[in-house]
Amino acid sequence: MKKLFLKLCLCLIPVFLYLGLSYYIDVFNVFHYRNIRITEAAKNDNYIKTRYVIENPTRFNAFILGSSRVGNLPPDGLLQELDDVSLSWYNMTYPMGCPRDNLETVKTFLASGVDVKMVIVGIDEISMYNTYSSNSGEMIEKQYQEYAKNPARFFYDYLLVRPQMSVFKDVLTQDDEDRDNVRLFYEYGVEKRNLSIEEPTEERKMESSLGCGAFNGDEEFEGICALRDLASLCEQNGIELRVFTSPILQTTYTEAVSKGYFDFLRAVSREIEFYNFSGLNKYTTDMKYYFDASHYKPYIGMIIEDSIFSDEKKEYHEFGGYITNENIDSLLMYLEDQMK
Repeated sequence: MKKLFLKLCLCLIPVFLYLGLSYYIDVFNVFHYRNIRITEAAKNDNYIKTRYVIENPTRFNAFILGSSRVGNLPPDGLLQELDDVSLSWYNMTYPMGCPRDNLETVKTFLASGVDVKMVIVGIDEISMYNTYSSNSGEMIEKQYQEYAKNPARFFYDYLLVRPQMSVFKDVLTQDDEDRDNVRLFYEYGVEKRNLSIEEPTEERKMESSLGCGAFNGDEEFEGICALRDLASLCEQNGIELRVFTSPILQTTYTEAVSKGYFDFLRAVSREIEFYNFSGLNKYTTDMKYYFDASHYKPYIGMIIEDSIFSDEKKEYHEFGGYITNENIDSLLMYLEDQMK
């Protein structure tokens, strides 16, 4: 019996070593959410940031939500005061964030005692096809709410992630720049490259679209319903909500239009008013204003902020035009003419 027990212990040693290594390397940083490490792997920002905010409920009262693109809204152009209340901003950008994710985040904040005063939400072609369930099935995108439902299951899945030696090397060699990015992450939710607001000058070749899904045309699609519910939630809780569409790079935008993006915008306009940055213009047709085929640079982020915080609402055909159910048809005619 003792020999059998000893053999069993010896067999379990590799298992515990594997799990220990997985925990330490922590590819998605979920076990080290209070002190992330900067590595080549992407973090699970939804879980890390949500838990960080609710464990510090008085530190922030204004939030930016959306996909990874809204990470390029720099703090420089944000509103500093609302109704005589100082705003303390945190950028909740997380990969492939969709409207339902954003709705659940605000719900969690309110249920956890966070005094939310203002919310900015960025939507785009990702919002017209991506769903909460598709994100919950991905390790990088799994929501905090999945942790809240079943913490043991949540962490078990991450313990089974295969340790990556390249990430292990990054963990062991954190330098001053990494530590600076960690500091910025907890101060505002982004890293250094997301803060440079200088106008880009280097000419770059247009990149191909990264691909996108299609809008099924259903006005009861999860993303549309989530925006409706988010607007209602904010109104009930006295939260100032402003929504904008991301300026999508020409190649990605053209594919999105072919897959129903205009129908998506029309459906959105029936639920909420928003600032439109979609279309073909001097920014979206010039690669120098983008990091890649998905992410605009902070210089564009400053222009977005200038528009959505301006007292004067721009016309529908301008970059940042204010869109309602009354002028959506005019906007779409304008955008359709551009495509021709």
